[in-house]
Amino acid sequence: MSSTLKATCWILLSLSSLTAFATPLLSLTLGLNFKFRSWGLTSLLIVSVTMIAVGLDWKSQLNSSREVALVIALGSLTAVSRLPFVLLPNVQPCTFLIVCAGMVFGSSAGFLVGILTPLISNLFLGHGPWTPYQMYAWGMVGGVSGLLSPRMNRVLLGVVGILFAYFYGFIMNIWFWYSFLYPLNLSTFAMAEIQGIYFDTFHAIGNFAFLTILGSRVLRILETFKREAY
Repeated sequence: MSSTLKATCWILLSLSSLTAFATPLLSLTLGLNFKFRSWGLTSLLIVSVTMIAVGLDWKSQLNSSREVALVIALGSLTAVSRLPFVLLPNVQPCTFLIVCAGMVFGSSAGFLVGILTPLISNLFLGHGPWTPYQMYAWGMVGGVSGLLSPRMNRVLLGVVGILFAYFYGFIMNIWFWYSFLYPLNLSTFAMAEIQGIYFDTFHAIGNFAFLTILGSRVLRILETFKREAY
């Protein structure tokens, strides 16, 4: 499969998945008066199907066991990177590593590294109903990163980090909205976004710092490893 076709397939998958996930918000924005009941369970089904679909697609394109080992190693690395920063409010060095992994190794690998990050790190930090949505959100960050070129200057990398922080936060805030606020309307959605803005902003600041300071170096290291391994 050509790189252009892969990118097109990923764009279609991500857009359809995000559209389905955010259906209540889109409907309310368009002025449609739909009644959404138990949407938390529906959204869980959507994120689960998306993760399974990406996993099966990646499996079908595997060329060697090295790729499996690579994804597991990168997922473990990103997971461990969360632990030293646990006392800082939502400063997540794993996000910049997921972005770098996606840029170098492609959307599917980046998505799976994102999935593994909370799956492994929450063994130490605590699993809960938020874990599947963290997996999905970081997976989407890694997947979308695969559409970007690693040939960016430091400032642009930092800006990308800021955007991904709020993108991740947007997904998690929607989950919070579905799960803890009622009824589902634009007012309660605004409440969900407001409660998350503090954490999302610290996430963005951390991403900007990590990507401007370490992003180019990490990308070079990963690209060197990719050339030698493949």
